[in-house]
Amino acid sequence: MTPDVTIAAAASAPPPDVDVVLLPGRAAFLPATRTLLVADLHLGKAATFRRAGIPVPEGSAQRDLQRLERLVAETSARRLIVLGDLFHAARGCTTAVLDEFSAARARIAATEVILIVGNHDRSLGRIPATLGIDSCLRTLDEPPFHFVHEPATPLVEPDREAFTVAGHLHPTLAIRSPSGDRLADRCFVAEGNLLVLPAFGSFTGGHRVEPADGMRLWIARDDGVVDVTRLALPAPRSRR
Repeated sequence: MTPDVTIAAAASAPPPDVDVVLLPGRAAFLPATRTLLVADLHLGKAATFRRAGIPVPEGSAQRDLQRLERLVAETSARRLIVLGDLFHAARGCTTAVLDEFSAARARIAATEVILIVGNHDRSLGRIPATLGIDSCLRTLDEPPFHFVHEPATPLVEPDREAFTVAGHLHPTLAIRSPSGDRLADRCFVAEGNLLVLPAFGSFTGGHRVEPADGMRLWIARDDGVVDVTRLALPAPRSRR
């Protein structure tokens, strides 16, 4: 079973008759359960760099949390699932970083928050209960969905078919328009029964996707989502 994936022009009006809605702001929404999905915020990454003596500017985490709060409000999300790597590293989880998250969590107190623990989150050990995260899980299986951090994470019930929604890869895409202009940006990637979300955090790197037949690709911007599958896939070779 492959759920219907579509694009919403605005986060405040997700279509009710589709399974997965791709939203401006690098997030996805499940209308049936009013669930907002994000991945790879990497809160504290900038602080990690600064503690290592690398002078990167402050403010990226605050802006990302503000954007997350706005998406929760615009979608009236009943539940927020973070698909891993909410935090970047123990070294970067300063008192200020944790306080910023706690304050944001308090402002969306009516929304359940579930963290699918990612490889970076594991470096923290136990997630502090004071942060207000309702559940920390390795995976979450809710047929037809299988929510994970790393796409290859196996099903709890290996004989069951599922549509996997994951993060971890930080996918990016470079394409050329018919006029020759080049565009490189973060993207959503769907292939078979897998959807990979772009990194939500502003201060994160990316992994270049090599387009292949069978993929669907969407450029993911704060102000919109654009289906670029036809532009991204290589043109078929003419037969002689």
